[in-house]
Amino acid sequence: MSKGVHEDLVARLRAALPPARAAEISTAVETYALHIDAELGLALRTQRGYLVDITQYLAFVFERPGASPERRDPFDPHHMRAFLADRLERCNRSSVARKLASIRSFSAFATREGPNASPAAAVSAPRVSQQLPVHFAPDDVQRILTAVRGTAARAEGVRRGLWLRNRAMLELLYSSGLRASELVGLDWSHVISESRDGAGTLRVERGKGGKQRAVPVGPEALEALAAYRREWTAPVRDEQAVFLNRRGGRLNVRSVGRILDQCLRAAAVHMKAGPHALRHSFATHLLENGADLRAIQEMLGHASISTTQRYTHLDLKHLAAVYDRAHPPALDRRRPLCRSG
Repeated sequence: MSKGVHEDLVARLRAALPPARAAEISTAVETYALHIDAELGLALRTQRGYLVDITQYLAFVFERPGASPERRDPFDPHHMRAFLADRLERCNRSSVARKLASIRSFSAFATREGPNASPAAAVSAPRVSQQLPVHFAPDDVQRILTAVRGTAARAEGVRRGLWLRNRAMLELLYSSGLRASELVGLDWSHVISESRDGAGTLRVERGKGGKQRAVPVGPEALEALAAYRREWTAPVRDEQAVFLNRRGGRLNVRSVGRILDQCLRAAAVHMKAGPHALRHSFATHLLENGADLRAIQEMLGHASISTTQRYTHLDLKHLAAVYDRAHPPALDRRRPLCRSG
């Protein structure tokens, strides 16, 4: 369990509850933290998010005004609904829905009930509007990659290695649909060049939920990786990591976002987008060019096909545009009516 999160929880429980009750609740959360790490294999960032949500919820339950806080049951749906109502006044619906998911997970574990039988199952999540994923048009992707290639070709010394790294990162994000966390977690041993046409495979060892998968990687991305590795002149402190910072350590997710911003400026693409936009572009462009939805699901590492189906909404917009450009009745609607005279 994150030290900072744990210290915050213990301090707040001790201030609100008798020592024995505070220790009981704190121990339950610590045991849950071990469970989501060892048994569920959640990413560290996801674990921290769950524990922050649970800390906020428990503090809300036991710090609320009223008599006998030590007798309050944190698994009472009444408290859960009150907490969600409070959070809806200060957070968006997506954040509140995520907090309920954290509480449900903790409740099911702590009460030893299944997820459908725990008290939290009776609490409804707020309706979340389905926002379509942000993605780049194919022309914008090419503009970005062309600009980064050009900047790398003109750069010298350490700066050249950094821009070759940037190019390799973008090529991989777009050609393989990786998450930023998966990108920075890559080791050189995960990159397999095996086919005659110059393409290869990436082995994603710890994707979302701890799942493993293999994804194809195109020849341009492999060539970009080789050029980056060959011409990197900055220090190397982590021999296994593929993507390094200028001090030679493994790159982190936040740095990937900053690097993408830098690349967008270099390409004069005026769009607010994070690394996930390249993953969305990968999926959207595959679908628009006839790829099977199940195959896209496998490459993205989605547990459910319903997650991948978000991209069909984007594809329907694309198909509607194609229809308007090509279908005779649609063309007729756009032509001015001619009057006989």
